[in-house]
Amino acid sequence: MEKTKLDKSKGPVRKSFNKIKRKNVESAFSYLSVMIFLLTFGVISFFLLLWPRSQESQIEKRKLAEFPSFSFDSYFKGEFTSKIVEFYDDTVPFRDDFKTAGYNFKSLFGFHTEDEVKVVGNLKQVKKPVNNKKTTAVKTDNSGKTNNDTVTSDKKGQTDNIPETSEMGEAEYTEENGIIVVKHNGHYRALELFGGGKGNCYVEALNNYHKQLGDSVKIYSMTAPLASEYYTPSNYSGYTLSQKECFDEIAQRLDDGIKYVDIATALSYHTNEDIYFRTDHHWSPLGAYYAAEEFAQAAGVDFKDLSKYKKKTISGFVGTMYAFTEDANINNDPEDFNYYISDNYSSCKTEYFSTSMESWGGGEFFNGVGDPQHNAYLTFMGGDEQIVKVTTNVKNGRKLMIVKDSYGNAIPGYLFGSFEEIYVIDMRYCNVNLINMIKENGVTDLLFAMCAFSEVGQNAENLEVLRTQ
Repeated sequence: MEKTKLDKSKGPVRKSFNKIKRKNVESAFSYLSVMIFLLTFGVISFFLLLWPRSQESQIEKRKLAEFPSFSFDSYFKGEFTSKIVEFYDDTVPFRDDFKTAGYNFKSLFGFHTEDEVKVVGNLKQVKKPVNNKKTTAVKTDNSGKTNNDTVTSDKKGQTDNIPETSEMGEAEYTEENGIIVVKHNGHYRALELFGGGKGNCYVEALNNYHKQLGDSVKIYSMTAPLASEYYTPSNYSGYTLSQKECFDEIAQRLDDGIKYVDIATALSYHTNEDIYFRTDHHWSPLGAYYAAEEFAQAAGVDFKDLSKYKKKTISGFVGTMYAFTEDANINNDPEDFNYYISDNYSSCKTEYFSTSMESWGGGEFFNGVGDPQHNAYLTFMGGDEQIVKVTTNVKNGRKLMIVKDSYGNAIPGYLFGSFEEIYVIDMRYCNVNLINMIKENGVTDLLFAMCAFSEVGQNAENLEVLRTQ
């Protein structure tokens, strides 16, 4: 049989052809990769530069950066270009959606951000309230007059059943940014921890108001505890202090003419109700109702039962604690926002004022909000307005001024049947002289209503400024 001869001359040609073919494939793949990259880059650039930009963050509860106005001075100082960078960085389209996706991704894989903050403050074991401790309380007689007496702290004749803690017991928790996120009964709750404080600025300011106003104006101190006072699990109780004990100690340093309204005890009887939000740092409107009831008793004025109010509900509410913690569990576990409108609300007139006391228009006390699922707490006066006046149909000669932080926003609506006029002053943003305003408007009752952080923190410094400016 004749053997087939191998044509060796074709070997190098075939190798060369394969090499050229492989090169062409690699070149084509490289071109394709470049085209895909350029196309992706172009789409992203178009999206970031030309797509309508976010103007407000519902998660962070703030308006985002605005495009800067041009001036030669700002340009040569570099301010114009730096603000452009800030604008594009801060107003990424669908900013909140991207942040939510990021939080969910981190939660899914157990990732934590580098900016996680540990608990701060004077951390020590919580001391529980002593039920038989003598504290200053307010008695009201049938005539409506009030007087301070040293009595056993009690509620409706009870002295031995004050709940020392809630029924949280042992619970799962994670620590985020000085806040613990607790899982209990199938729901998540975020809690701000309380490190304590002396409240020296608060005490000095209130005593100065009393010295200057004398007995012509009744002054009340009513501080709202944070939710951690009642819902901190026992396995984390060593990292937050008793707010009631803090309030009691501060009250002992107030002048005798100042009435201390102990709402920490009043709220302790309702911890099985929704008196605080799980997803927001505020108390709920129901918690504010029980506080307003305690104040009305101290002031000796009429107070409407909750049955006289119309209940309204905003479903799917997720509050500020989602932004504070960046915890996807909070975002994915919304709650109902229930608020209450009194039966005489239609007879009330609400006005909003500038700090020069010029009215910039009437309106509603209960305002609608653009995104109720995130901004439901803005239902009250639309948020933290400087000066709000409500004129009611009550004719008893009593005029109330409430000096408050955002916790106080939910209180006035329960007092429309208790006072002729109610002035609401935000202690953080107002710049009027309160002494002059009190005298010019015939205010008879002055209520300081704020949360624990404001009483012992920097916000209290504004109280003396409001008195003297």
